[in-house]
Amino acid sequence: MNPETKFVVNPLEKYFLDYKRSGAKWRTKNKPKYESSATGWDLQMERKNQVLLIEAKYIRGSSASAFAGLVVAPFSSKRPEKMKSKKTKSWAAVICWAIGCGYEKGNRNKKYKMSGFYQVLFDFLIRNLEFWKYYSKTLKVKYIYFIDNKKVAKISFDQIINLARRYEISANKTLHERRLIAESLLKDLKFK
Repeated sequence: MNPETKFVVNPLEKYFLDYKRSGAKWRTKNKPKYESSATGWDLQMERKNQVLLIEAKYIRGSSASAFAGLVVAPFSSKRPEKMKSKKTKSWAAVICWAIGCGYEKGNRNKKYKMSGFYQVLFDFLIRNLEFWKYYSKTLKVKYIYFIDNKKVAKISFDQIINLARRYEISANKTLHERRLIAESLLKDLKFK
């Protein structure tokens, strides 16, 4: 089992299937059998009048390639929604990002911290906030799910863009100061 499935997809699926944690009755519509060779979405959850098409990334070390995978996921034509009809997407489908970290096999003493990743995410977003605003609306990117040590927190994409606008004033500060500001902006995230 690859780290993305182990630390992001599986905990997120358990979160959705647990009514008390997610607050709704979801069911798994699709989850690829072969993790690394699958061409569809990493997870597809469904409930009445809502379908979440989820692209998941496990963050360790450099996050540039993970961001690239998240950003281009809505553009890929080989990622149709699993439906009974021949349509590629239902009217109720929205795209979500799932970003996680955890313990890596053989390296249990080192935990990759999600809080350190927030600063990287904000630095990435503030490069062109107008693009992200239109990206979210045009491609129907609705939520970001953060998964840290099998616990899940959810934030809307619009809300993260608004927080990035507040973070933008810290662009000329040191890395440590920016990291503290990013953590304070997302301190209200509730991991369940």
